Amino acid sequence: MDLGLLLILLGAILIVIEIATPGFFIAVPGTILIIYGVLLALFPELINIPYVPWILFFLSFPIGYITYLIYRKLSPPSPPVTESYEGLIGKVGVVVETVKPDSLEGKVRIDSDVWSATSDEVVEPGRKVVVVGVEGVHLIVKPLAEKIKDTG
Repeated sequence: MDLGLLLILLGAILIVIEIATPGFFIAVPGTILIIYGVLLALFPELINIPYVPWILFFLSFPIGYITYLIYRKLSPPSPPVTESYEGLIGKVGVVVETVKPDSLEGKVRIDSDVWSATSDEVVEPGRKVVVVGVEGVHLIVKPLAEKIKDTG
């Protein structure tokens, strides 16, 4: 069998394996093998030139990097990072809906997320709060001394 066709076949097998089990990045060497296979199929006399294998070897690094960038651009975005409620303890947020004792209607914005919250006392919108605990699926907060100025 011709070396060029063998490289194309091996590269295609690597890409199929990557499609079946994504995440191993064996599609990058598979793509390089296909490129080299096409070159050798079109120009079989290249294999007889003594320095060509070295040129192909050293070219595999920039070709591999470019291929990696292309595949990374084409791949679907990774799933969003979810934060556990326990990871919020100690974070400071701003009340967006009045937080009341024994009520889950209160809302607190921490970074760009809004969470249900409760407190031992009534905390009005615009006040800074710190997360002191988690109960079920809502936060327990305590007010801080300062109030956020309205920027709108």
